[in-house]
Amino acid sequence: MSKWIVLWIGLLAQTLALGQVVSVEFKEKGFMFSDAPTLSFLWPAQQPKATLIFIPGGEGRLGITPDRKNLGGFYGSTLKPLSDEKLTSGGFNVVIFDSPVNLPGTDYPTSRQSNEHLLRIESVVRHFKDAYGLPVWIMGHSNGAVSITEFFKALQKSQKEDLVSGAIYSAARSGSDFNDKTKLPILFLAHEKEQCSKTLPARAKAVFDQQQKTNPLRTAYVLIKGGEAQPQNPCSSGFHMFFGASEEAYTAIDRFVFGNPN
Repeated sequence: MSKWIVLWIGLLAQTLALGQVVSVEFKEKGFMFSDAPTLSFLWPAQQPKATLIFIPGGEGRLGITPDRKNLGGFYGSTLKPLSDEKLTSGGFNVVIFDSPVNLPGTDYPTSRQSNEHLLRIESVVRHFKDAYGLPVWIMGHSNGAVSITEFFKALQKSQKEDLVSGAIYSAARSGSDFNDKTKLPILFLAHEKEQCSKTLPARAKAVFDQQQKTNPLRTAYVLIKGGEAQPQNPCSSGFHMFFGASEEAYTAIDRFVFGNPN
């Protein structure tokens, strides 16, 4: 094989390993709505079967800039592998949603129930659904679980549930809940050693148990067991962020969605 072909293949592999920032125009108008576009970070899969749109926890604002080519931490270790066929089935285009405005909440992040936030999620879901013509799954971690449960309830009210094909409910904030009319495949992820008092696994298990009674579609509850604690805030590090246990998390997602036995 020519050394130039080898070089080209190497450069192509490096390019595919990197991601890109996608700007989604926000056309909705409302009192106090920001007109800023929604920036989302995309890791495209080589042979995608679906698109995963991830809603972060915390205050939801990562501050992604248009020139970003990669993300580290939880995003790079737990989510990026879902687009990489060397580590998983590589079936997901992985999208990280970045809110242009903070989504605060002291006792509970009620800002994640706001019309602007839910409409932004819908605009991003529609953008990637149209762009790829593939099923869209939504994933919310910690406070992000409030976003996906509230978003799905909004879709139910407007009879647009078919916009999404499934959900990953991860290390969820207490109070985030699907209703008893939900018909959606849902994977519940929690860490058995969770140290954040706002996201204890018993609460996620209770939501799962209720969904098993009322949801006719597939549900599963997976407890992450590995990893380790970190000296930072337990609600933004360590077991809560699946630190050192990312493979357990992305393998569980891959198996649930695509049936990958590896």
